[in-house]
Parts: sequence; structure tokens; C-alpha cells
Amino acid sequence: DACHAYQIAKGAGIPESNIILLAYDDIANNSENPFPGKMFNKPDGPDVYEGCTISYKGSDVTAANFLKVLKGDSSAPGPVLKSTAEDKVFVYYTDHGGPGILGVPSGAGDFIHASDLNDALVALNEKNGYKELLFYLEACESGSIFANLLKAPKVKAVTAANPTESSWGWYCPPQDTVQGKSIGSCLGDEFSVRWMEDADVADFTSETVGQQVTNVTTMTTKSHVQQYGDFTLDSEVIGHFEGSVDGRRSRGTLGETGSNGAVNSRDVEVHLAYYKVLRAPTPEARKKAEAALAKLLKARAVVDARFEKIAYYLAQGDKTKAEEMLEGPVSELKNAKCHKETLMTAVKTCGPLSDYALRYSRLFANVCNMGMEEQDVETAVAKVCGSVVV
Repeated sequence: DACHAYQIAKGAGIPESNIILLAYDDIANNSENPFPGKMFNKPDGPDVYEGCTISYKGSDVTAANFLKVLKGDSSAPGPVLKSTAEDKVFVYYTDHGGPGILGVPSGAGDFIHASDLNDALVALNEKNGYKELLFYLEACESGSIFANLLKAPKVKAVTAANPTESSWGWYCPPQDTVQGKSIGSCLGDEFSVRWMEDADVADFTSETVGQQVTNVTTMTTKSHVQQYGDFTLDSEVIGHFEGSVDGRRSRGTLGETGSNGAVNSRDVEVHLAYYKVLRAPTPEARKKAEAALAKLLKARAVVDARFEKIAYYLAQGDKTKAEEMLEGPVSELKNAKCHKETLMTAVKTCGPLSDYALRYSRLFANVCNMGMEEQDVETAVAKVCGSVVV
């Protein structure tokens, strides 16, 4: 997704010096990639990795560095936004998420909290860092990042999902074939695929932001695209954000509707592990894949049990109340400060949140929305996880 977005901006005439890309960069040269040095965002699509210049890689792709880039903070170890009050800025973010939080690549940090992201946008505005800003966000429960939290003026945010639902992987096995070879991964995410395949064929001089969002909302069938902030940006042509109105060239065709290898993003890792079992070429490879799948499911069960115990402790043994804390929908963060602090306590005591564990951000959002004291949460977490990170 990220390199496809890069190619859209680059192909549409945006100077590469004006594009900042943060990507862990562990796909193209992965030993399991059947096309070394290449990446694809759709079945039999073009290589989107060639010419994709990544500004921040590996361990530099952290929550802190992303926020520094967004705020134009030059203490970051790479390029940051140097936009002015006359510039129109486009931000695209794709990763895992949970209520009120966004994931960062495994091993590269913790999470980005909704309050910090929105504060960064306010900070950029206060330093006259944009005229208008368009933000596309791909993540589970991505609507919760902006619902009643977006305060920066002249910003429009469009999210892949509402605050209570998952986003969806797209072109997942068995639809992951390129030139007759199975990639073994989801090639994209539905919302991202929809906006980029629209951009691939759009006239950047005439299609407006409002028209693109309407198209993407209609085409995205597995989750509910949401919009927040300043709707006056709808009348702007997409060439003012995603590229130059003078530089557009087509890279592809608009994808078909329907469930093209759709998988709930929360379950993608299980889906991929299962397909490794199905596609194993030898009995030995199948046993190895089965063991990997069993290990993954066991790890998830450990995570489930850990947060269930925390909820049970907070609910004082009331199973119904504990279930409400764990699974009750979070339409908005009513106490973002409490949510962030309790999550940080959980990470400090229980260890970093895995992509799967991000879903349990919901527990702490519900606890804070119920008005529970942060000290009670800290006590419950310590009771379950102890004082040693696991």
C-alpha cells in the first residue's frame, strides 16, 4: 500500500523531495518473497517497489519519529514536513490499530495514541505548516482516532472503518497470485486499494476530494468509510493533494467490486498461516506450517487470557461486566488522557502490544469511559502481569 501511494504521488508530478515515506521495508527482500526486490499491490499488477524511496526504515519507523515528521520537528533523524501556510498537505497512514491507537511496525516502537496524533496536527497548524490538510487512514477502528478528537482547522480525515469495526485485508490468499505465483500475503487493504485504484485512473484536474471519497465509500464493502473535520476540502481537486494537476499519468485500472480475497485485518496473520499449511509442498513443510499455526493460536490465547483476567479483576468477578469491558463498542474516547495513561501502564507492566493485542485497547477505553480510577487499573494490571514485563 505505502509504495503504491508513493508511486501515485511521484507519477502525478510531486517532487520526490516533497514525499516522506516511513516503511519498515521487510517485504521486497524477504526470503519468502517469490519476486526478490519487488512488491505488488494487486494480482498481476505492476511492481510498486522500484523507484519507491523510503526515508525512514526499520528501527527508525517509530511513533516518535512519525509525530516529529508530522509536526515538522527537525530533531527527527530524517526529513520532516517543511510545508508553509500556502501548502496543501496529504497524509496517508496504514497499519494495524485499535480503539484510540495506531500500531507501528513490530520491533520498532509501541503505538501512536489518538490524542498525540491530533495534538501533532494542531502543532503543525500553529506553526503555519499547511493551508489545508487531507488525511487518509487505514487501520482497524480507525474512526476512533478522529471522532470528537480532531480539533485542527482546515483538516479533513477519511478513515477505512468506523470507531467500532475492523478494516479488511484485500487480495489475500487465494487471490494473491502474480504471474502464476502465490505471494503468500495479502497484497493490500480494501480501503487503501479502493482509493489508490481510483487515483490510478482519475483525472487529477477534475476529480474532487468529495468525488473520490464518495467513490471509495461506495466501493468499500467490508467496512464503513468515515469522514471527519472540514468538508470544504471536498470541492478541491485531488491533484491539489495527491499529486500535481499537471503531472498525472495512469498506472492501472479500477478494480472490480466484490470480496477479492477479503479477510478481517485482525485475522490476517491466522489466515496466512493457515494457507501455508494448505500450500505446503511436502509433508515436512506441512508439519512445520502446522506447528507455526499452532504457536500463533497459542500466543493469541495467552493474550486473550491476560486481558480477560484484567477485566475480571476490574469487574470484581462480575463476568457480564467484564465482558462489556472487553467487547463493548467504543464510539469515542470520552477520556483520552485516562485511556493513554492506562494503556501505557499495561505496556510497561505486561509488555508491548502485538498487532492482535491492539484490540484490547477497547478494554481500557471502556474502563475510562465508565469513570474508573487509573489507580484501580494499575492495580489490576499489576495483579495479572506482576512487575516484570512478559
